[in-house]
Amino acid sequence: MIICPDCKAENISGAELCESCGQDLRNLALPKAETEFEEHLMTDRLGGIGAEEALSVAPGDPVTVAVHFMRQHGAECVLVTDGDGIQGILTERDVLMKAAGDKIDLSALAAKDIMTRDPVILREEDTLAVALHKMSIGGFRHLPFVAKGRKTLLVSIQDVFRHVCSYIRSGR
Repeated sequence: MIICPDCKAENISGAELCESCGQDLRNLALPKAETEFEEHLMTDRLGGIGAEEALSVAPGDPVTVAVHFMRQHGAECVLVTDGDGIQGILTERDVLMKAAGDKIDLSALAAKDIMTRDPVILREEDTLAVALHKMSIGGFRHLPFVAKGRKTLLVSIQDVFRHVCSYIRSGR
C-alpha cells in the first residue's frame, strides 16, 4: 500500500493517482514484492492476460437485445457505445437489479436506461494490481481497457484470478 502524502488515504501499490484526492503518486517509492504472487500483481500487464474483445450495443437498443447478445456470445456484459465512444457498461447484474420485475417490459427499456454510466477504462499497460484496485474500490467485476490499435478489450475478475492462480502458494 502507498499512503498519500497529502490526504493520508491508502492506495494500492502502483497507483498513479490517489483515489481519494487525485495527488500524483508516481514519484513515491514503491514497495518491493516479497513473493512471486506479489511480483506478478505488480508487474504483469493487462495486455498479457488474454482478455476478450468487448461486445457492444447502442444506447437506444432494447435491453432484450443486449441480453440476447450476451447469451448468444456467453458474455456477462456488453459495452454501450455510440459514435463518441463508450457511454456505459451493461452487466447481467444491472439487468437483474435494475430492470427485472413483474411489470417491466425489457423490450421497452433501453440499454442506456439501466447501464452503469461512464465506466472506469484502463490501459493495456496497467498492472493487474491497478485493475484489482479499481475493481475493489468501484465494486466492479468487469473493466474495459484500450489495447493496441485502439481496440477495446474487457477484463474480468475471473480473467485476473485465472492468470495469477498458479502463483498463489498454498499455506501447507
